[in-house]
Amino acid sequence: MTVVTNPACTEGSTDGQSSEASTSGTQLPLSFDYHRYTKGINPDEDICKLYDDEKQSDITFVAGINGDTIRVPGHRRVLAATSPVFAALLTTKADVIIVDYIDRRGFEQLLRYYYCEPTSLTTVGTARVTLDAAYKFLCPHLTERCARRLDEMLDASVALEILRDLRFLCARLPGAASAPPLPALESDAAARSLSLCAMWCDSLAHNALLVIDENADAALTHEKLEDLTYEDLALIVKRDTLRVSSELILAEALARWSTAACKRTKRELTSGNKRSTLGELAYCPRYLLLAREELDRALALELLEPIERTLVLARARKLSAPVPVGAEQEGMLRRWAQPRPTEPAAAPVFLSPRSETIEEVQPSKLCGRRPKKLKQPCFEPEDNRNKSNCCSDCFHGFIHALVCLFD
Repeated sequence: MTVVTNPACTEGSTDGQSSEASTSGTQLPLSFDYHRYTKGINPDEDICKLYDDEKQSDITFVAGINGDTIRVPGHRRVLAATSPVFAALLTTKADVIIVDYIDRRGFEQLLRYYYCEPTSLTTVGTARVTLDAAYKFLCPHLTERCARRLDEMLDASVALEILRDLRFLCARLPGAASAPPLPALESDAAARSLSLCAMWCDSLAHNALLVIDENADAALTHEKLEDLTYEDLALIVKRDTLRVSSELILAEALARWSTAACKRTKRELTSGNKRSTLGELAYCPRYLLLAREELDRALALELLEPIERTLVLARARKLSAPVPVGAEQEGMLRRWAQPRPTEPAAAPVFLSPRSETIEEVQPSKLCGRRPKKLKQPCFEPEDNRNKSNCCSDCFHGFIHALVCLFD
């Protein structure tokens, strides 16, 4: 579904509660009854007709980032009732409010949703920026719809974009904001809305990481990888469950990213500068899984220090190390020779038919490894366990018979 409508706008919604439940089975809280709050504006006008209505507007928004902005008329009484974020914004007596932290398309789709206009989520770009706007203005239902729509379109390229944007929204991803604006937490309803928004973002990021695992070659060779920040890159290349056809692909991806990073920071394209931009990420490829020719190509990228390259070659060719190998180096060499796990990191969260891959899906930690099945403890009395062990009884009986025979 590419068009979303606000369930509060449908007939039968009372006291701010929608008659429509989310597809996950959780009733989503809606913050107000539109008709009750819009009577004071014009009883003869439906709220749908207030969108882009300059005549009855009493506030103006200038929304957008990086100079790409739009001017949108609004109505204080309507928008102040939609979310605590709007309520906090509209406490000012200013006639113009600058919203310079949300893409103009996302802000426009958010207003369309609140004014009961159809909200279009046709493209990946629109769904992404609308998700950002819905999260920052604590709109759980629209956040859910955006997450489900993006999950439908997930592939290696889309997953890279999503992780780049969601890292600052997802509570369980590195780099997430520690808390929303303080006015957003002044009520329990706002806290619940924030929790729901974070849940949908976490679920989408979880599935995006699994898609990158499954399509690692496509993700690592995509040009969008070079535009990622260090934190975004680390989130991907540190994963043990990347299903790369060759570790050389991962090494070449790191080399391309380090070159692009040096160019962005106006640094010389020397091996030392490239290694310093990568830091510990240079150790992510498992060099000792490579065949001889591929290993030579990977080491020629000079992601490792000269002595480290020498140690890798010596271990690969089963030669004695030119220098004493410490515990840290030995651990690294063993890790580079360890095959990657063949099973997925976790089950996907069911957001759309695309992520419905197994019969029973249980949301788990954000792409944490599946825990090993623990052995069941035995609570039988010791005497009963000994009696039930027939092999042990036979063995002891045989020994007793031999003793009697040779006595």
